[in-house]
Amino acid sequence: MAGQFRVTEDELTKLSGDISTANGQLQGEIRRLNGVIDQIAGGWKGQAAQSYRQLQDRWNADAKRMSDILNDIKEAVDSTRSNYSASEEQQNSEISKIMSDFG
Repeated sequence: MAGQFRVTEDELTKLSGDISTANGQLQGEIRRLNGVIDQIAGGWKGQAAQSYRQLQDRWNADAKRMSDILNDIKEAVDSTRSNYSASEEQQNSEISKIMSDFG
């Protein structure tokens, strides 16, 4: 069938871990950058400073949304992996039952 793809439980586990790692690295870099910005802009006053802070706040909000989306994707991958595993176990159990009925 066109448009289908195959994935293993191990691949889903790795993908979940990769998403988690990437999100953690992203959050660490954001914290680092915010620390640098706080040091540089700490004594900055005036309209330009206020405009910059508003822009930085928007950027931080967007970064938070990106992190939330990555977490949602990770949860979806984890759910898919869990459903995949449960389906595999159920099919294995049914096949074992059929084999024992014939055996």
